[in-house]
Amino acid sequence: MQDFELLRDEHISELNTQALYYRHRTGCELVSLINDDENKVFGITFRTPPSDSTGIAHILEHAVLCGSRKYPVKEPFVELVKGSLNTFLNAFTYPDKTCYPIASTNLRDFYNLIDVYLDAVFYPRITPEVLQQEGWHYELTDTADSLSYSGVVFNEMKGAYSDPERVLAEHAQHSIFPDNTYGVDSGGNPRHIPDLTFEQFKRFHADYYHPANARVFFYGDDNPEQRLTLLEEYLGDYQPHAVDSAVGPQRRFAAPQRLDYPYAVDGAEGDEPKAFVALNWLLADDIDIDERRALQILDYALIGTPGSPLRKALIDSGLGEDLTGSGIEADLAQLCFGIGLKGVAAADVYKVEALVLQLLGDLAAGGIERGMVDAALHTAEFRLRENNTGAYPRGLVLMLRLLTDWLHDRDPFAPLRFEASFAALKQQLAADGRHMEGLIQRHLLDNAHRTTVVLRPDADLAARQEREEEARLAAVRAEMGPAELDGLVAATAALKRLQERPDDPADLAKLPRLELGDLEREIKSIPIEAAQVAEVPVLHHDLFTNGIAYLDIGFDLRVLPQELLPYIPLFGRSLLEMGTRRESFVELQQRIGAQTGGVWTQSLLSSRRDGGPAATWLFLRGKAMVDRVDELTRIARDVLLEGRVDDRARFLQMALEE
Repeated sequence: MQDFELLRDEHISELNTQALYYRHRTGCELVSLINDDENKVFGITFRTPPSDSTGIAHILEHAVLCGSRKYPVKEPFVELVKGSLNTFLNAFTYPDKTCYPIASTNLRDFYNLIDVYLDAVFYPRITPEVLQQEGWHYELTDTADSLSYSGVVFNEMKGAYSDPERVLAEHAQHSIFPDNTYGVDSGGNPRHIPDLTFEQFKRFHADYYHPANARVFFYGDDNPEQRLTLLEEYLGDYQPHAVDSAVGPQRRFAAPQRLDYPYAVDGAEGDEPKAFVALNWLLADDIDIDERRALQILDYALIGTPGSPLRKALIDSGLGEDLTGSGIEADLAQLCFGIGLKGVAAADVYKVEALVLQLLGDLAAGGIERGMVDAALHTAEFRLRENNTGAYPRGLVLMLRLLTDWLHDRDPFAPLRFEASFAALKQQLAADGRHMEGLIQRHLLDNAHRTTVVLRPDADLAARQEREEEARLAAVRAEMGPAELDGLVAATAALKRLQERPDDPADLAKLPRLELGDLEREIKSIPIEAAQVAEVPVLHHDLFTNGIAYLDIGFDLRVLPQELLPYIPLFGRSLLEMGTRRESFVELQQRIGAQTGGVWTQSLLSSRRDGGPAATWLFLRGKAMVDRVDELTRIARDVLLEGRVDDRARFLQMALEE
């Protein structure tokens, strides 16, 4: 395709994937990953930095899914899903971007979803009614009633702002980014959402939903040339256009700052509500991909497991009930780090700040136990090699991973490669035994761009906010004459009729649908071999796993009294978080991290296909490289036969965390 310029064509050996990087004449950028994964992924992402907390990016994400030029139905994706084989279909609003990803193993379904998504983002029905429905509107059903606000995002964010951990995360981010787009709430603050006008809403789409501001991603075993053809059908309508959407760097603080905020609690709660405390750092500006990986491994070594030194010391302090904070946050234009405690007594909030700084200083001076660093390094490398993304398509996770750099005009392939980074880090650790401690010193202890955010319980906050909203609405209503009130009643009724009116069958028929011939005729099956060892059933699945062995050991819980079943998750944690007769739980966690890809417990409660009593099981699950399976089974043996479950203090900590 002549309108696409191929900038790079490289093989990513870590993923066994051919990676093509294009730029279209409009300025649209495309990463096309070609491999044999049948779970194909497409995503289009726009850089959408808001300048206020009206939630404009979030509301627009909802709005573009409310019908488009080719598919003028109210909810095309709800209708599409009824006849789709998609493995993923969603949209996300982040602080600086909006993503529209889909995935499917069926080629026709994949193409259908791409077409509907591209029409939705480039040609949505941007009408005042869509903003009113998805964003906000005044609601009045009778001229004698009081005004109220309503709207999908307005109501959603009302709920979000009732969650103190979400509120803390928002304040923490704003505290270290007060001067750029990360200092506002891209999801929308209910106090500011009603400030959004239709003109602003329409302009935001025109400004940012242009190919010049788009990053398109393909992944899987579909025809790579057809990808370009599908895109050209939409990009061909546009001309090059300058879009100013880059996220500017945050200016550095000269000194650390402290900020206090309230959070709403129910005054009728029995236990005295506690505070949240989070220390937050904006890290240095000159961090390359190798140092970023080192910082992520340091993060795991410090707080990634129950035995990690910073995590364990904070929990053991008794100042709080559990950790809070994001750890290393790598999704924004600049890296940041956050750590703290929740469930803190009012008198202890700044003791938490002092303790965190003291612990970091002790670790920088005295060193992190090498076993913990080795375990963190092995775990990080294992996860990247395994590339196990659980219920999410692999391509989706890779798209989000490369966007951390690509969105900010850095190398999109760098986050996909890891062999060189790990080799370099291993050399650094061999040459400099204090490399990780140096990262603590440079990025945290010697870094003045730090905030301490305290969230304190306030039993009157919800009532005050409600009164403020009522006063604002009353002031608006007082300025309306009888004719305006009548018009608002009519508009409320009209919006409701529009929402309830069924789509035109002719419009519904325009949506692409799968035909019987598009479906695979053969049912895919998983190979299984059943055997017995010492009268115990053993199931074996002969699958390609890239050299990784997976082990599940199941225990039938039918013999357990029903009243004890709710305690099974805590019992499972106890097996792994109290140690064994020969190892402390810290030593056990280090051994698991250094020798395996993880060991964990999982409970299962399921009805039976043939009826009868429910199936209730506890599984000990683990994974390791094939050459370390013996060590994996030894760890399982030690946990099951020599595990300690008598540490009352540790059990109380786990119960509080639950």
